[in-house]
Formats: sequence, C-alpha cells, structure tokens
Amino acid sequence: MKSLSCGKWIKACALLGVALSLSASTAFAQTAEEVIEKSLKAQGGKAALMGLKAIERKGDVAVDGAFGQMEGSVEEIVIPGKKAMRALDLAVFVQKDCWTGEAAWRDGMNGIQDIEGDEAIQIKQAAMVSPLLMIGQDESSAKKLDDEKVEDIDYYVLEVSAKDRPAVKMYIDKADDLLKRVTLTQNNPQFGEVEIVTGMTDYADYGPVKLANKQTIAIGEVLSIETTYTETKVDGEVDEKVFEKPEEPAPAADAPAEEKKDDAKDGK
Repeated sequence: MKSLSCGKWIKACALLGVALSLSASTAFAQTAEEVIEKSLKAQGGKAALMGLKAIERKGDVAVDGAFGQMEGSVEEIVIPGKKAMRALDLAVFVQKDCWTGEAAWRDGMNGIQDIEGDEAIQIKQAAMVSPLLMIGQDESSAKKLDDEKVEDIDYYVLEVSAKDRPAVKMYIDKADDLLKRVTLTQNNPQFGEVEIVTGMTDYADYGPVKLANKQTIAIGEVLSIETTYTETKVDGEVDEKVFEKPEEPAPAADAPAEEKKDDAKDGK
C-alpha cells in the first residue's frame, strides 16, 4: 500500500470523518412510523390509550375574536375508539357535538342536524384520543418532513395526507416525544383561506396515560380559542345515551275544528 504524506493523511482523515458523520446521521434518521410509535409510547402507548373504558373532562373556555371576548365551560366524554361528545356553553352560544360510532350530529343554533365531511372527521377524531391514532384510517398516510424549530422548541415534523382533504402537519416535541402542535391550511366559508394552528400542552398523568390539560386553537388572526381542563376522570361508568341523537320535536298540532269555531265567534 502506498504511504501518504502527513498533509494527505490529515485530509484523508478529515474526509473519513465527514463520511462517518453522514453515515451516523443516516443510521439514526427516523421514519414517520418510528416517530409515531415513540410519541404514542410517550403518551402511554396505543393499547393503553384505546383500552380506557372512558375519559370524562370538564374545563374553562376563553374565546377571542372580531366579535369580542367570551368565556364559558366545556364538557367532554369519550369512549376511546368508539364514541365522543363535546358540549360547549358560552352563554350566548351553546353547542353539542357527538360521534355515535357511525355518524356525527350537532345540536346548536340551527337545531339538531347531521354533520358530514371535514367537520364530521374532526368530531370523530375526538374519539381517537390522539390525532396520531387517526393515521392510516380513511386512506390517510404520513411522511416525515425536515425537523423544525418553533418558538425555541425542536420538533419532529410529520405531514399527514388523505384523499380530498388538506394536508396536516404534526409537530412532536423532541424533548419528550409528545405531540404539541398541529397545523393545516383550510378554505373556510366565513374567513377564506386560513391557517389553523392547534397547540396541546401541560400534559399530566391520568391513570396509565398522559393527556394535555391545555389546548389552543388559532384560526388565522380572526379567532382564538383556549381550553383549560380542570377536571379529568378516566375509566368511570358512562351512560351511553349521551351520544345518541335526540329526535326532533314534533310540530305543534292544529287546533281542533270546534276550538277554531269558538275562536272565530270570539273574534280571535
């Protein structure tokens, strides 16, 4: 083997160091599947999350938008993987959303109605406890993007795509492997094209799993919603009637003919 001069030897060692560095970074690069698995494990594991009998939560909600500020309360009941209910009470705005296991419905300002499309998917997602558990359903798939730093936090970033739906970016905190941020760009009938950013923080242990105690939702710069959970109960008994869609009240029947005649006599 031909001997190398001192200078060439130093250059060769430098090149070798670069090659080994690249090899190491490739060896430790994580796939989307590995990131998802680590994050679910950090939250207690898929089996633990889906194995809970029920999750019941209550909390405070603060809304800030062009219409002013409102405060109220929220109640949520989830049977993981099966059913979900969220009741929001802001005094001037009251709404209840449910996923029955087969369909979504809402009781709100427009009465009781069936919900479909993206809104139904969002209501269904609550039953999955973590958005990561939705990946693979409805022909959705995830790919790993370049890591990002947002507000001094280093994140693994996943892009989740599904047919006929906007792509969603999920940010997993490298420090603890927990999902902390979700973003998507959506065409909203009221606000046009806006970026929706959801944050999940203040995780705490509840039985075998970790759940976020604070959630923030920002719809562009026009609306922000902050939920702080103050009560959480896992594995309690739940009356599943809470998820059932109520029947529309029957229209008032016409007054009997005789009653109408009497009203006519009285000039009514």
